[in-house]
Amino acid sequence: MMDSFVDDKALVLSSSNSAWNFWSTLVIQASREQACVRYSLVALSSLHESIELTKRAPWQNHTFTLYYTKAITEINQSQNSLPLDIILISCLLFAHCDFLMGASAAGLTHLKSGHRIIKETRKRQIEISPEVADLVEPIMHGFLAKTEAYALREQATEPSTAGPVTTAATYSLPDMPEKFEDLAHANKHLQQAVYLVLLLERGKPHHSTPMVPGVRKYVAEWSKAFGRWRAEASLDRDDPILKDWQLLLLAHHRMAFLVMKTFPPENDNAYIRAAADFRIMFAQLRTFLRSGHTTMDKSRDSDIVLKAHLGFISPLYFIATTCRVRDVRRNALEALQELKVVEAHWNSCVAYAVAKTVVEIEESCSQSSMKVQRIKVDSVDRCKDGTLEIRYHQIPGNGNHGDTVTRRITEPCCHHEATMTWPLVRIVQLHGFQATVKPHKLNCSCEHTLPT
Repeated sequence: MMDSFVDDKALVLSSSNSAWNFWSTLVIQASREQACVRYSLVALSSLHESIELTKRAPWQNHTFTLYYTKAITEINQSQNSLPLDIILISCLLFAHCDFLMGASAAGLTHLKSGHRIIKETRKRQIEISPEVADLVEPIMHGFLAKTEAYALREQATEPSTAGPVTTAATYSLPDMPEKFEDLAHANKHLQQAVYLVLLLERGKPHHSTPMVPGVRKYVAEWSKAFGRWRAEASLDRDDPILKDWQLLLLAHHRMAFLVMKTFPPENDNAYIRAAADFRIMFAQLRTFLRSGHTTMDKSRDSDIVLKAHLGFISPLYFIATTCRVRDVRRNALEALQELKVVEAHWNSCVAYAVAKTVVEIEESCSQSSMKVQRIKVDSVDRCKDGTLEIRYHQIPGNGNHGDTVTRRITEPCCHHEATMTWPLVRIVQLHGFQATVKPHKLNCSCEHTLPT
């Protein structure tokens, strides 16, 4: 599951603190005593390494499949004799495996099973260990709160736990209202739509196919519900704040719509027919950014009518790195350079440095080959000396991936910010999306330059 959204900050803090001790202490101790935990850890580690380094599909990873199956078998054979904490730890490890594979519904099933076991144990007035109460349960609550916030539900047909998930597992879609009540209501459902789009991109190609038509319909229905609200609501047409926020939501909706173009049946990974969409999206953003909201002036804090939204960095990074129209992507780069905000796990300064490097690489490749070249960013990491390093591969015209290339990012950027989390690979792969963020000002003194 993505780690970018939850509005209950106390719950987030509790879950994060528990997660540190869970991985560094509880899981290590349990793996020394129980084979099922050892097998689960090997499976999870192999899966993570495979995805990050080889980019192979999870179900092609023999080590993962072998040890995942071993862990399941061990639990099935010893279920009656296993301690409660071992069963619950295994639930969390299996859920992490499923989330990494993009099988989010299967992961949710494991979490709900663990949560149900805890509730039934308490109902029978059986004492629960401090490790379960203080470490395991808060993590489960944190994950489950995300699904509640996004109105996500499992399908009626639950996946089998007899082995690793190799068939499509997905969520049933939440209901889209006929008409939104207000901007906050529209924002909430837009976040749900964006999250569903990211689930598809995270899990493609194996787990996305059954969801694509439904999510495409859900994204389209958001636009209709938003249009009905605007047509029927008694709005102050001259209110600049209201107008600005409508533009921001429409820009994010268009971004989700463009990402959907990369899924079947269009498979438009180069966005070759989307020039007009990018222009409209940038015009919406430019109007919003020029209104002064990004100054983060406390005296105007009440202007931010939506206390949490999808951010300013994401759409600009998306346009700069994916749009094929030179003037539009340059304008997006310039706006990203001037933004100076921090959103969740990264800031506009780093986003600009990464985006500028991507543009320079693509334009250099295009000049040498005399045809348009694209690259896919694999990861962005911080080196020991504090500089950034980007790993990428070229995408030739035939759609195949070229060899992986590593390059230092020379553009200065404030990546020493305490709010930054490394590596940035997941954020970059997902077009910079950080759902439900409230930006704050970045104190940056870097001297940026635009590509020549």
